[in-house]
Amino acid sequence: MLIFFQKRLNEDVIDYDLLEDLICHVDETFDEGAILVFLPVGSVLSFGGASADWILPLHSSIASIDQKKVFLWPPENIRKVIIATNIAETSITIDDVVYVIDCGKHKENRYNPQKKLTSMVEDWISQANARQRRGRAGRVKPGTCFCLYTCHRYEKVMRPYQVPEMLRLPLVELCLQIKILCLGHIKPFLSKALEPPKDEAMTSAISLLYEVGALEGDEELTPLGHHLAKLPVDLLIGKMMLYGAIFGCLSPLLSISAFLSYKSPFVYPKDERQNVERAKLALLTDKLDGSNDSNDSDRQSDHIVMMVAYKKWEKILNEKGVKAAQQFCSSYFLSSSVMYMIRDMRIQFGTLLADIGFINLPKNYQIIGRNKDNLGGWLSDKSQPFNMYSHHSSIVKAILCAGLYPNVAATEQGITTTAINSLKQSSSSAIKGHPVWYDGRREVHIHPSSINSNLRAFQQPFLVFLEKVETNKVFLRDTTIISPFSILLFGGIINVQHQTGLVTIDGWLKLTAPAQSAVLFKELRSALHSLLKELIQKPKVLDYLLESRPATFWFQAVVGTGPVVVPGPGGSGPDLRAPRENFGFGPKPYELASFISRFDQWFRTGPWPLLARIWFFEYLAKKFKYYRAS
Repeated sequence: MLIFFQKRLNEDVIDYDLLEDLICHVDETFDEGAILVFLPVGSVLSFGGASADWILPLHSSIASIDQKKVFLWPPENIRKVIIATNIAETSITIDDVVYVIDCGKHKENRYNPQKKLTSMVEDWISQANARQRRGRAGRVKPGTCFCLYTCHRYEKVMRPYQVPEMLRLPLVELCLQIKILCLGHIKPFLSKALEPPKDEAMTSAISLLYEVGALEGDEELTPLGHHLAKLPVDLLIGKMMLYGAIFGCLSPLLSISAFLSYKSPFVYPKDERQNVERAKLALLTDKLDGSNDSNDSDRQSDHIVMMVAYKKWEKILNEKGVKAAQQFCSSYFLSSSVMYMIRDMRIQFGTLLADIGFINLPKNYQIIGRNKDNLGGWLSDKSQPFNMYSHHSSIVKAILCAGLYPNVAATEQGITTTAINSLKQSSSSAIKGHPVWYDGRREVHIHPSSINSNLRAFQQPFLVFLEKVETNKVFLRDTTIISPFSILLFGGIINVQHQTGLVTIDGWLKLTAPAQSAVLFKELRSALHSLLKELIQKPKVLDYLLESRPATFWFQAVVGTGPVVVPGPGGSGPDLRAPRENFGFGPKPYELASFISRFDQWFRTGPWPLLARIWFFEYLAKKFKYYRAS
């Protein structure tokens, strides 16, 4: 009979009926004590009666107050059952756990360099993991562990230890550290490891470093690469922070970068998902800073929701105290502990940016630095030069595009005919009424936790994201709908098709524009990238661009806040008193007048984005030496 059972046994599938029967058997025949069940997912078991309230899930996405319930003692004659992921393998001790049931499975991230996406894979644990789980039984008194796998599986099949991170995660940050430490070329160095990564994984990482601009030539670090190597964050997040400092919207990007580097502040109590989604929208309805750039597009950005959540929490904490901040978190399903962690990470990122010269810490930093509230408040201060444009969400989203590109997806409206025909061949049936998104390789889906997941209409056909995760589908986490102008300014290679009036980016994204406008935009983009390259090489130049009068005057001219006088080399100069719609007119040097006139008509009639206006004029000021000497 035993031999027959082994032939029928499918160890690759968790037998939940057997699991429930085992829990009932322990409850009926063993002495008192809590049961800890290790499963690769959250709670999937259900029992009736009074005991149902003591079947407690334990995983990273539930609220901390719910996590703490696992330490409570149940009433008499009620047995506590904890359904946990591998979060319970180490670090915590639950005193009344006497029985452990180990299903032998867990979920872990695996990166596929060919698909360029991360998959959550359910796999067998290692022998080391099994010993850790066994050790959870009877931490304070003798206990029992039940393993739902065979001795043969444990002794002959399971790995001694978990798969090394170098073999299952992206290698980009590791490659960057190899270069900053001057350890030679990347592939020869990594091939010396005890378990070297696959060649395609190394090639994918090196390719991304070139694409982002961190490497050039023969694997030589660029100035951007040097700065990114000093930031303890994902490569794309690091680039986003640097651009946030350059474009004068640092505080929002510090918050967003911290959340993306750590985890979402939102918690999902059982059966409360819809209320959490409503709370996200509610956070956006009342702007605390009186922003003049708020619009409905903010509702289509997970990153803006994170930014607003932190800004409101910080304001309440500083003005009303800890209890009010805790109440705010409870009202909007936010984790208070995560918010405090984000505050600390913002300070860490801010000081790192100061170390590499992108911002200047206050002169009394050593005094206020001891108080996190003071330093955190200083980083949020809108009067600081590095936060000059932090209240403009359009600029924040453009910088998100600059940092996260090439992590972009588009609907059919924003994809070339050739690309969409190829993509449709491999796509599945779409949900009726919902647009289909593609990442240039395949059909993708917005993750259910995103604020954009249930929308049927989007203001633009483009979005950016940080991470792709494959489960039963390929999901995009943390998405933001972005303007086509952002892609034109910060996207890939532009190709202008003069006869058809199409502009393609990286061969698969498309926009429609008159050829003249597209060529002028391409010229502007080249000028913008030259300026950015110089600012990254010499961050101290930012002090002048963000603090000097010319930068403010140019900004006022662009956003149309009133007539301006543009100072010349000696602090005085030609009077350019003109409102925004006529800024192309007025006395000015012939070369400058000629250059502006080429853009004038399009500026006045087209939906020119604020970001481009600001830096177009900064470029002109630099190109024609038409500003006050520093």
